[in-house]
Amino acid sequence: MEKFISRIESELTDYNLDQPELKTVLDRLILINAKRVRPRLAYVFIKAFGEDLSDSQTELIAAGEILHTASLIHDDIVDNALFRREMETLNSKFDTHLAVLAGDFLASFGIKKILSLNNQEIADTFLSAFDKMCRAEIFQYFARGRVPDLAEYFTKTAGKTASLFSAILEGTAILSSSIDKNTAADFGTAFGIAFQIKNDLEAFINTPDRDRKNEIYTAPDIFYLEKNDLNFAIEKTNALIDNEIEKMLKIISDVPEGIYKTQLIQMIKESLCRTKK
Repeated sequence: MEKFISRIESELTDYNLDQPELKTVLDRLILINAKRVRPRLAYVFIKAFGEDLSDSQTELIAAGEILHTASLIHDDIVDNALFRREMETLNSKFDTHLAVLAGDFLASFGIKKILSLNNQEIADTFLSAFDKMCRAEIFQYFARGRVPDLAEYFTKTAGKTASLFSAILEGTAILSSSIDKNTAADFGTAFGIAFQIKNDLEAFINTPDRDRKNEIYTAPDIFYLEKNDLNFAIEKTNALIDNEIEKMLKIISDVPEGIYKTQLIQMIKESLCRTKK
């Protein structure tokens, strides 16, 4: 696993940029304190189905991680964030204009990797994911100051976070000899939704003013406003995560038992464990 992650990280900064100061900062932002949840999930998911990762699948996973980083840069601009992964954001260190360009540059780098695979189905999958991500961010902008209903929250979460998880797994399945692409996409969607809900719940508990100062309301806010009860909000939000975990376990129920299936289940449960007050 760690050898695979090292290979992924070597590809993330394998680009040319004429401005060494910006490249140094970008490289550090890409590499510092990154959990690599998407590459780790894709690796274990593919291995659980009894396959080894090909060079093309590795290239695709790296491209997905690059696109994720580009989206984080744009998120920081939208949120006026000053820090990301314990370092200054690009918009804080430089300015918004350069941060926008840097995010676009990374996105183009990721797209080039996708196109290098010469597979129109994969290209369409990632373009669809990028479209959903943008639409979700646009929705969130216009929804500021308004508490969404759960259906709207799930739609936004599926687009903003889960679509890229889904695209990476679906893309690797398209390049696979035996993994069904719809199975992979559904698994990625469920994991991505649960992952975002858990992040929202942790923010709600640990940094309650982070999103609310930007007038962004998430699932625990919706439940809290329903009864003005913190414990109720936490329990109901955890239940949403449990539902997505149940979907994932059902999706992989027919996968033969083995070390990688065990690791996949362990990753699901550890990454998405219940959050307490």
